[in-house]
Amino acid sequence: MLWYSLHVNPAPVPRSAKSPVRWRPELETGLGAIDQQHRELFEALARLAGDLEAGMPGTLLDEPLAALARHLIKHCQTEESLMKEAGFPGRVAHANQHQEVVLRVRDLQYRRMKGQAVGRDALVELGAWLEQHIGEADQAMAGYLRSLHTA
Repeated sequence: MLWYSLHVNPAPVPRSAKSPVRWRPELETGLGAIDQQHRELFEALARLAGDLEAGMPGTLLDEPLAALARHLIKHCQTEESLMKEAGFPGRVAHANQHQEVVLRVRDLQYRRMKGQAVGRDALVELGAWLEQHIGEADQAMAGYLRSLHTA
């Protein structure tokens, strides 16, 4: 799904709805700083989803959304620096994926600034994207980085 097609006005979701994302041990990369940042991203997304499901007014969602964006940008910069230093061959494609997700979050912020609601579906899609990215691209990057330290 393209970043600009995220759902922003879905039907209300009951409070018992499943969190859009949850940390799972199999997402560990073995890189301490990266894993910590991943957990922080999951926590920021879960906080935002909790605020949304609790019925927090849209304007009060702006700060949790901004916090998620800050965590995400910091994390992407960290990974991209590590990949560049290590000469990771998949660096450009990986960085392009980062750009995609940052644009998704920035789009949500833009829509909020225009007074539009942030829909739970958008958070679910964002969480699924993060899980897939970590499970595939970040695991590949981490494997490469670990191999450099064992060689």
